[in-house]
Amino acid sequence: MEPSPGAPSSPLFAIRQTPHAGRAVFATTFIPQGTLVWRSDDLTLSVLLREYRREVCGQCFGYDYGRDLPIRDQKIGFAFCSEECQQKWREENGQIGMETWTAVEKLVKGRSKEDADMVDSDLPRPKKKEIEAAWAGVAAHAHLIRIARQAEETGVPQEGAIVQVTKQHKKALQKALLQPISPDVMSFCVSGILWRYLKPQEWDRVLALASDSTPYHNTDDLHAFTRTYLHLLAILPLPLLPLVTPETLFILSARDSHNSFGIRSLEDDGSEFFGYGCWPAASYFNHSCGPNIEKRRNGRVWEFRAGRDIEEGEELCITYLSGEERKMSRGKRMLTLKRNWGFDCACERCEEA
Repeated sequence: MEPSPGAPSSPLFAIRQTPHAGRAVFATTFIPQGTLVWRSDDLTLSVLLREYRREVCGQCFGYDYGRDLPIRDQKIGFAFCSEECQQKWREENGQIGMETWTAVEKLVKGRSKEDADMVDSDLPRPKKKEIEAAWAGVAAHAHLIRIARQAEETGVPQEGAIVQVTKQHKKALQKALLQPISPDVMSFCVSGILWRYLKPQEWDRVLALASDSTPYHNTDDLHAFTRTYLHLLAILPLPLLPLVTPETLFILSARDSHNSFGIRSLEDDGSEFFGYGCWPAASYFNHSCGPNIEKRRNGRVWEFRAGRDIEEGEELCITYLSGEERKMSRGKRMLTLKRNWGFDCACERCEEA
């Protein structure tokens, strides 16, 4: 089997195709308990929920029991635990990142509660046709905004064509800015777009992940993404506009859907949920309700250690459940996994129950 871009590689394990669970990680040798099996530092995109922005470091995700962090950058909307983290964030995001997050913060500030409620995951997910129709429904509006932005900021007609910018184009741009804002959806999209712009050679890491063809939680969630698409066309720096497309935004959602890891507090069994991120290499570990691999986040890095002695040939599994969820009954665990991750658990612990 050809290795996928971004797949983890180690003398301790190999990636193999399985009949029912797609790609999985298998031990190629005996692994003693406590062994560091993998360290995933390949964060592609991340979202810190806006309600936690003052309490969680935008760089290392450090948290001080709900206290406001000492450094708060009002322009970009992030707080930091130290000057070192702030400087590192600036270096990694560059000038384009500073301009982008400044534009986002300018739009969102004061309007962040318009659509800030968590999505009800029990509502039905939109099917493929509804998703296609929703994106097609904003195509004409998006086209007008692109023309307005291109001419307004460069004075050059779009792609050299002779295009007259009319009141209709300017009105389309203003209409987009007045639509309700979904700040966390916007952060998700901006994070992914920036990452693709800054590291184009690593885009294949995302494309190689398992895809969900219906990634939106419900119709409101889908419309939050189509509105965000128009918002970003209206405000992002011009160099990013070629990447602001329905295709890019759908790929980010489709790959993140079943591959993201929660960013939680480290001190109290993860009771505080700050947001989530996508570490492509980490996504190759499948789930078990009785995992043999324990995962722990160390800043922006996930570490995976053997929770017990593991024999050669065993599949290396983590759990997708949080601390409290692990204690639930079999039925509740299976419902949670089906709702959040889209699969029926058939691990040994569930099969033996």
